[in-house]
Amino acid sequence: MSKHTSLTRKSAMLVAFVLLATFQTSGLKGAEDAKTPDKQVFEAIGVMFAQGSGLARMEFSETEIIHILNGIKRGIQLKEMPEDVRKLQPAIQTIMRGKMEVAQKAQAKVSSKAATANKAKAAKYFSSIEKQEGIQKDPSGFYYEILKEGNGDMPGMNDTVRLHYHGTLIDGTIFDSSVDRGQPASFPMRGVIKGFSGGLTKCKVGGKIRIYIPSELGYGDNPRPGGKIKPGDALIFECELLEIVK
Repeated sequence: MSKHTSLTRKSAMLVAFVLLATFQTSGLKGAEDAKTPDKQVFEAIGVMFAQGSGLARMEFSETEIIHILNGIKRGIQLKEMPEDVRKLQPAIQTIMRGKMEVAQKAQAKVSSKAATANKAKAAKYFSSIEKQEGIQKDPSGFYYEILKEGNGDMPGMNDTVRLHYHGTLIDGTIFDSSVDRGQPASFPMRGVIKGFSGGLTKCKVGGKIRIYIPSELGYGDNPRPGGKIKPGDALIFECELLEIVK
């Protein structure tokens, strides 16, 4: 979906998410048997939408949910948008802005708490590895270890590189790996996180390097929602630099 989707459209989608997420517990009579495969699929879609959109943090009241469900029922029975609803769009936008702010504040609070804990774990981890032979620290804050010396050039920040990489958290959890996919990756050096690109500048083509990246040079306190990387997580990449793409 485009980043420029209008607030009105987002609001309409969120209302639909509420319907999907609450249909299971709305107590509507005449619902199909919960064991019916199709119903389970549709309910699963509702759960995915609700979880992915952050509706739980928007704090809709039971009364608000009932009104939303009534509106959905009315909308299904109509062939076109009624004028009274069109006139309410400014009010809808105002309410949804407020709900979104509630969700954002709740998420920021959760992220801040998680980030603090994960950064403490990372600091302890970095304190242990910096004592290990062969591990060096860059002035910017990341650590690196040359696993195999290459015999080619080192990439610069204006280059595009082709490489294999294997990304894990400090507990060993794999979050991304071209090695596991069996397909090398190519990307511009300026198109990735600072710790990753900075580490690659230490490696020659044909060489292998392990890069240890604090969250400040990674995804910070706001990684992609729903992924394996959490706020404040440190990252480890083991890379084989195959080529500087000309």
